[in-house]
Amino acid sequence: MRYLLNKAIGLAAVLCILAAGVLTSSCNFLPTEEEELAPPLMQPAKIEYKTEPVVLGTLVQQIRMTGTFTAESTKALSFENLGGRLKAMNVRLGEAVKSGDLLVELDSGSIEYQIKMQEIEIEKGNLTISQLKASKADKYSMKRAQLDLEQQEMQLAELQRQMDATRILSPIDGEIIYITSTSIGEYINAYEIVCKVADTSSLVLVTRSDKSGELPIGAKVSVEYLKQEYTGEIVANPSTLFNDPDENLRKSAIIRLDSGVPAKASLGTDARLVYVQERRENVIVLPRTQINLMSGRRYVNVLEDGIRVEKDVEVGLTTDTEAEIIKGLAVGDLVIIN
Repeated sequence: MRYLLNKAIGLAAVLCILAAGVLTSSCNFLPTEEEELAPPLMQPAKIEYKTEPVVLGTLVQQIRMTGTFTAESTKALSFENLGGRLKAMNVRLGEAVKSGDLLVELDSGSIEYQIKMQEIEIEKGNLTISQLKASKADKYSMKRAQLDLEQQEMQLAELQRQMDATRILSPIDGEIIYITSTSIGEYINAYEIVCKVADTSSLVLVTRSDKSGELPIGAKVSVEYLKQEYTGEIVANPSTLFNDPDENLRKSAIIRLDSGVPAKASLGTDARLVYVQERRENVIVLPRTQINLMSGRRYVNVLEDGIRVEKDVEVGLTTDTEAEIIKGLAVGDLVIIN
């Protein structure tokens, strides 16, 4: 019995030794855990700022517009006290005319025929008087013949007046700037505007810019026409033209050139206009793109000792692209522009 017990203990010991060997050999197949590497030491990238020093400059607030050469005097023409059917339109839009030129005619009916007949009656009356004088007729016969002739002449004058009423003649030298759309044969009422003639001897510049109301009467304006510089004066603006019969002029401004109209200027050509509203010299001026706005706060990025600093600023006069800085910056400050 004791012998069997000792044998069992020995067998168990052998098994333990074998198990330990298996475990030890199996451990050789597991991956070896690597040591954690320390993070590399990184230097922060240095920020390169592009700057410009603050300097004094000039800021000009101005209005740029386009003006058109327009006749200062225009005649609107119509048939007075008489309507009728349109017979002829003898001019075209843009055509130059002379004073006395026949522009428009109405159908005169039989008036022209009546005038010719009346001219014959007058000639007959003159012959009658000549005969009476030759035959030494009595004074009563002579007086009656003279009265008959005077009556015929009055009738001719009336017919001629009626004929003239069917025609429109140009009252001035100028250019046709408007013609009615009424067709030949259609009826035209009395006092209906049929055409307009512009006096091209006296031109002014008219601007219909939406900023015309900002041009004060008497102010000077710089005018550029065909690469030449001129000076003009504002003689009318919307505050003085609001009742003008021409609706297009009610929101316009009119400029008369100091030196007169350029020789090459013509009706309808354009010129550039510049009106200086305000000018500031020896002030700090920055592009508006360099001024930041956040929640009502205005500030500029400035470089101080290599560090970006936000400086609050107060703005004065401004234009579309620039602004005057009246507080917050000093000459020599380095404004960051990138």
